[in-house]
Parts: sequence; C-alpha cells; structure tokens
Amino acid sequence: MAAHSSVCPEASGFANQEPLAVVGVGCRLPGGVRDLDTLERVLTAGTDVVREVPGDRWDRQFHDPELTRPGTTRSHAGAFLKDIDRFDAAYFGISPREAQALDPQQRILLEVAWEAMSDSGRAREAWRGT
Repeated sequence: MAAHSSVCPEASGFANQEPLAVVGVGCRLPGGVRDLDTLERVLTAGTDVVREVPGDRWDRQFHDPELTRPGTTRSHAGAFLKDIDRFDAAYFGISPREAQALDPQQRILLEVAWEAMSDSGRAREAWRGT
C-alpha cells in the first residue's frame, strides 16, 4: 500500500495552477531576528528569546501573579519583537496621521513584504503595477 502525503495538490485544487517559487524572504521574529542568518544563529545556539515584558508594551499593573484582580495576567514575560515603534511611514507613502491609525501588525506586514520583495533581487521599479 502506497503512503499518501497529507498535502495532495490534486485534492486541494492547485493541480492546474502554475508552480510556486520562493524568490525573496523577509522576517521579523523575537530575539532581534530580521534575516535568515540571524534566525540560524538563534536556532543553532538555542537562544531563549523570551524576556520580561518591555515597559512600553503594557502597564505593569496588568501583572498579578496570583490573578486576584480581574483583567490581569500571571505572565510577566514573552517573546517580543524589537523596534516595534520604528516605522518609516513616508517610505511607504503613508501620511503621519494614517500611520498613527495603522495596526502595528499591518506596519510589520508592510515592512516584511517589502523586505521579501527587495530580497528577491528584482529592481524596485520592476514591481510597479504588478
């Protein structure tokens, strides 16, 4: 009896589509990981990227180890992205007012997508209109 892969292109509807190729990579991960070389170093070294919650992320009043107050958490640590407050809105053609309203995850998505496009080696002008 032949083993079947859990990923079956015929069953997923992708059989008649063009193949997928990864041509560029971008990432933002805890521990200051912003590229694949750093990711490899963090993984190889077994670096623990969990650290105490940065003061600018949430007010310390939310920490209650005994959970005696509603709306609190036991946790005082996590895996956080560095430089989350740094975003070059002008680079993306976003007004300062609009940038204030953007969700931080959307800003990160813009940066990582642009990084992947840059990593592809394709000239910036070649992406226009595509």
